[in-house]
Amino acid sequence: MTIEPLYVVDTNALIWYLTNARKLGSQARSIFAAAERGDTMLVLSAITIAELYYADKKFRLFTDFQQLFRRLQAAPYFRFAPFQADHVLDFDEHGKIPEMHDRIIAGLARRLEAPLVTSDPEIHDAEIVVAVW
Repeated sequence: MTIEPLYVVDTNALIWYLTNARKLGSQARSIFAAAERGDTMLVLSAITIAELYYADKKFRLFTDFQQLFRRLQAAPYFRFAPFQADHVLDFDEHGKIPEMHDRIIAGLARRLEAPLVTSDPEIHDAEIVVAVW
């Protein structure tokens, strides 16, 4: 597998990486390992961070979310990307993806011309971005 210089990461992939879950796909696992080695950068949408927060509140995934947030912020291989109002204009272009948050995350990957680390079959099937798992 060729490692790209940049990937966008969706929420489930991030959760499964952070919790060391077996659900994490083999390509996704390789991408996270490459990032830890400094071979690639991982971009997290503000929406991904918001979904991570709500998943933590719902399922109590992490002991201290603020500490986790600071750890992600300090990691040299993660970069945060904002969601801006004009990104809503991409929604029509991503109509094959039914869920709004997924459209936002896929839109970020499209704008950055970066593969999206996701297991979501609707994103894979939409073929708007290169989706890897």
